Amino acid sequence: MATPKTFPEPSDPGKSGVEFPIKTNVFGLKISKHVEVYQYVVHMKAQLCVEKDVVFTKKAKDDFLVLDRHQKCCEIFAHATQEFSDFFNRDSLIYDGQSILFSTQDLFIGAWNSDERKKFFEIDPNQLSHPDLLKLPSPILMTIEAITDETCAEQTYKQLLELSLNQNWSKSISFEKGKLFFVDPIQEGYSGSDCADVGDGKYMIPGIRKKIQMIEGLARRGNENPALVIDALKVPFHKEQAVIKKISEILHKYDVTNGLTQAELDKCTPVIKGVSCYSTYSGRVRHHRIEGICQLGAVAAKFQMKNGKKYTVMRYFEQKYKIKLKYPDANLLICKDHGDKNFYPMELMTISKNQRVTIAQQTSQQMHRTTKESAMLPEVRQRLTMIGKRAANINSQNPILARLGVSVNLEPLTTTARKLESSKIIFHDQSIMASSGRFRFSEFIRPAESPSVWAIYAVGNTETRFSDYVFQHFQSSFLNLTQSKYMMTCRPTEARWIQEEEVEFYLETAAKHDCRFVLMITDDHLPHLHDKYKLFERNSQMIVQNIKMSTVVSIVLHRKQLTMENILYKTNVKLGGTNYTVALEKMKNALVIGVGFSKPRQFSHGPLNPLVVGFSSNAKAEQEFTGDFVLSVAGQDVISSIEEIVSRCLEQFKMNRNRLPKKILVYRSGSSNGSQGSIISQEIPLARAAMEDGIKLIYVMVSKDHTFRFFKPSQCSSLSSRVRAEDVNIPSGIVMDTVVTHPECKQFFLNSHITLQGTAKTPLYTVLADDCDAKLDTLERITYHLCHTHQIVGMTTSLPTPLFVANEYAKRGGNLFMERCKQEVMNIPEEQTENQVLEKITDEICYKNAGGLCERRINA
Repeated sequence: MATPKTFPEPSDPGKSGVEFPIKTNVFGLKISKHVEVYQYVVHMKAQLCVEKDVVFTKKAKDDFLVLDRHQKCCEIFAHATQEFSDFFNRDSLIYDGQSILFSTQDLFIGAWNSDERKKFFEIDPNQLSHPDLLKLPSPILMTIEAITDETCAEQTYKQLLELSLNQNWSKSISFEKGKLFFVDPIQEGYSGSDCADVGDGKYMIPGIRKKIQMIEGLARRGNENPALVIDALKVPFHKEQAVIKKISEILHKYDVTNGLTQAELDKCTPVIKGVSCYSTYSGRVRHHRIEGICQLGAVAAKFQMKNGKKYTVMRYFEQKYKIKLKYPDANLLICKDHGDKNFYPMELMTISKNQRVTIAQQTSQQMHRTTKESAMLPEVRQRLTMIGKRAANINSQNPILARLGVSVNLEPLTTTARKLESSKIIFHDQSIMASSGRFRFSEFIRPAESPSVWAIYAVGNTETRFSDYVFQHFQSSFLNLTQSKYMMTCRPTEARWIQEEEVEFYLETAAKHDCRFVLMITDDHLPHLHDKYKLFERNSQMIVQNIKMSTVVSIVLHRKQLTMENILYKTNVKLGGTNYTVALEKMKNALVIGVGFSKPRQFSHGPLNPLVVGFSSNAKAEQEFTGDFVLSVAGQDVISSIEEIVSRCLEQFKMNRNRLPKKILVYRSGSSNGSQGSIISQEIPLARAAMEDGIKLIYVMVSKDHTFRFFKPSQCSSLSSRVRAEDVNIPSGIVMDTVVTHPECKQFFLNSHITLQGTAKTPLYTVLADDCDAKLDTLERITYHLCHTHQIVGMTTSLPTPLFVANEYAKRGGNLFMERCKQEVMNIPEEQTENQVLEKITDEICYKNAGGLCERRINA
């Protein structure tokens, strides 16, 4: 069958379910006139010395560099438009602060060849105000070059409209994907509670994320309308404060000037690494990137000068800068400057402003606080969206929009969705309906086979506090519960307390004695052991289940019976059992595959930085989703390993069922809209290459990385602390496949889960290939049913189980890769490619060669 190069045609909207009114965060755009727009490339640079230039329009990833270059580019450009006003018409320009310029007038009128449509400008840095620019030894060279003299294409026009909403440079700061934050949030109408301090020298800043989208609109199928989608944000930023003060806040310690202990260094270093700071002691502002914290202070740390003499850092600053340090015993900062690592006294360094906090710079405790602050209930999110819209001047008074002939609706779009019927959950002794996405567990439909040898260990160190009473009581409760579910028929062969350093010995001993299952109760302060357990599990093929010690204490002392049951549900699935099934339609002859991945930024071990592709399928049994992972070269939109993944799933399907499927349904983790064409033209043909003739393919991309939000049109006030997120959010089963979907795509939004915190984030499903010409009703019902098959919790999940499980396999693959790298740094031999090395490592740590583990859902 020929591979389509475009999206499948949208089919008629679904009809299943009952109507449900919906309010959105989508603001309609009205285009009142046709405006011809021209696009140009801007380049700015200056010569620092004979062999070195500084390029201001160069792209950067670091927040400080992005904003610093943006600020300098904007000042240079603003000055150029004044000095060369005969060339620039300021009222016609829209500039992105870097290398993209739009104009509603042709800047090169009458010029037709490429050489004539390019102009050079020389700018005297002494005419500028930025201190860094004033110190430049040579003029700034700015180039404007035309890209085309024709009206922009649709994608470029959308980019133009988005840029037109980012032109208030003095009041706001902008980041990737349309994120906009305000320099003075309180002045813009936000409250103090919207800018909460979250500790560690960090605070929340409110803002908005906005994107121009083409939607069907209220006229529905066959219509195309531009719209602006705006979502409120609250994001943690680093405070602009003295580094020594930030260290004090991280450690909750008043005085940090006498040196830090190793434990304190271990706590501070990840939180502060990668943050930009600045110093002024040299008479000018110098910027640095923090790499770590030195174990020594200025009084002890020495370095060698070019003349061969050794100086302490304290003496160097006294002689070079006439600065007597107040805190010579305070640890030095390690900063990276032009590739070299240098040491600086903390007291002389200040954290640079406008830097977002990365995931790596948060402790688990603080991540909990920031997540709680950013999880806004619907009423709060809608309020902050409207404040952000006003603060960004997105209204009829915006002169740039007026020149483009664009007006934005005052109020967001309201429409009608549908609420699908929940699935029937089938247990051994009864069938029940999952009312509103919830259900209670009953007797397992298929208990796992009881291991004849199993063990339970409590793992800690000399500082661990865990009583023998809690340990014994948990063992008894766990055994009683498993026996009531017809799982464990014997007591554990061994149950004991072990020290952290004894873990490897006891696991190896258990494996040698044909132990098939080990339950580890691990001190919360030893999270690194989890990955160690999992690599041992893979290599020994002995199931190792890990539980936090605090969870066990809570079960015993606070009688958390539901938590105990959830542990048991995991155990049954890990050991090969099935907790329940779901009454699924039209799935008897279908192979369902989920494909997810872990982002490469999670890894930093040697030269290898792979993308981990996880997958799962029902190849073993109709509703049992097991899987594996593959390490791939990062930086590609297309999953090159998809052919291998589909081939392995088909092989397993045929082995277990003695036949091939008639249909394959793939749920693939989403990516940017720009990569969908590559997936259609390159990735899907690779998937088809693994299929035999006659098998039909449906390929669906699933994404939460969008700006759409959906609300109940009227709801009780969420200001009361008693209001639950579940009560004020849209319920499980809400589906929309018209009005807010793209007019050229077969798409639907499905809110399958119950929202327990903040506002519902509804996944978007885009069909990229459909050999079956499936009705949207059918795809929506199947997808919703698959969101009931998680097995571990008595609730629907936000993603269909095959994709949910695939994402977990991707995370597991990443963790195993990092644990493997701790044992040996992975290099790329000269005679091998990166892909060949990754294939070798995949074989070493994946489950394909791990016996029966490939038939178990070991990441349950």
